[in-house]
Amino acid sequence: MSWSGTTAQQIAKAVRRGDADAAIVVDHHLRRIEDHREAEGALTSVRKIESLAEAAAVDEIDNRDSLPAAGVPVAVCEQLAVTGHAPRLGSNAAVLPIADTDHQAVQRIRGAGAVVVAFGRSSELGLWPATDDDGNVPANPWRPDRGVGGPSGGTALAVATGAAPIGIGLDGPGSAGGVRTAAAACGIVAYSPEHVPADINTDPEHWLGAHTGVMATTVEDAALAYAALTHRHPRSTGDPGRLRIAATNVAPLPARVDDDATKWLLKAVRSLTDLGHDTFRAKPRFGARLTPASSGAWTCAAYLRSLKCGPDGLQRRTRRLVSVGERTYLRGLFGGVLGDGNRVRRHLEDWFDLEDYDLLITPGLPAAPPAAKEWSTETLRANVTHLASAAAFTAPFGLAGLPALVVPVGMRSDGAPATVQLVGPPGSTGRLFDVAAQLIAKLRPRRYAPGLSWD
Repeated sequence: MSWSGTTAQQIAKAVRRGDADAAIVVDHHLRRIEDHREAEGALTSVRKIESLAEAAAVDEIDNRDSLPAAGVPVAVCEQLAVTGHAPRLGSNAAVLPIADTDHQAVQRIRGAGAVVVAFGRSSELGLWPATDDDGNVPANPWRPDRGVGGPSGGTALAVATGAAPIGIGLDGPGSAGGVRTAAAACGIVAYSPEHVPADINTDPEHWLGAHTGVMATTVEDAALAYAALTHRHPRSTGDPGRLRIAATNVAPLPARVDDDATKWLLKAVRSLTDLGHDTFRAKPRFGARLTPASSGAWTCAAYLRSLKCGPDGLQRRTRRLVSVGERTYLRGLFGGVLGDGNRVRRHLEDWFDLEDYDLLITPGLPAAPPAAKEWSTETLRANVTHLASAAAFTAPFGLAGLPALVVPVGMRSDGAPATVQLVGPPGSTGRLFDVAAQLIAKLRPRRYAPGLSWD
């Protein structure tokens, strides 16, 4: 039996009870990475020696009952600091000095007993909803002619191909929808925690790269990872009671929503109705400045992140975005005439409150994932015109800092995964996980793409 393809909950339970060795679990996942071409292109570095040693250290702990993620292999976005490794901000032109301490998310997931096995490829500076660089174009396991989304597309692909049951990726404003965009492309679960919205008066580090989200193939594994990152005891999903759930297929940012996205949204809505929830067709209120606020956060993110490595050598599209962001930031346009995440959040909170909605459901992506091509060599105009729409449903809620979760619901007619996004008001994390679990139990989507196999 291979532990690759097993859920994080099953692994952690077995390691805690002594029914499995963490070192063997990690070794099986390392073999998965080595032996199966599906993981090629997903990872920029594999911690083979280090992860085996760290797994052996977990096995030596006498009482593992306090480790909720004991022995669970984890893939981490390459942009997050791990002691002894140089964070790579999505390209060889943006490599930081070797880290002498772990990113807080890495520190916490390790503290829960998990083992970091590899680093997932990402888009440059975490700005783009597609993942490729230097000729490396990861292919979608569902449709090889399609990409894996971004910014943490490599990490999502690692989870989607069984290289690790849990992934930790970039999230927050200016990150193209964070983990949810890549997860939707790869047909897995992703949760973006509630956070401080993008606001020019807030320390940029609070909204430009300090946030992380979690990815997994099951809702329960995503909840386990989130609990580890927040120092909470993992909660089991349960019955959320009868909820009022709003639904929309109208993209809040410019995008064409195709028939498949609408069809699967309607199927999910009907399932929610069958489960006893009250569902309503609605149009969320983001305020008049959502589009300029989103653009402002994105360009400011490009400029501020570029200060970590300098603009020289960055991709052409990124240099152009940095230039726009420098003017936007230094002139105080974001937070001024362009609006900001705080204002968008207030509009959404008022809408949830006045309409008495418990959750909102939207498509995960407006169409099939973006094509598998070298977007990093294209102009900024081409990326904005043909790529940015992939984050039309996911990015606005990252800007506002509301909790949001992407969940697979089936397979589109073109062979790509079908996903929906659940969004809630502040404090609705448990409700989101509960409803996501209900949807998966009702619709029974595949955990992995049809072409994947295990020896």
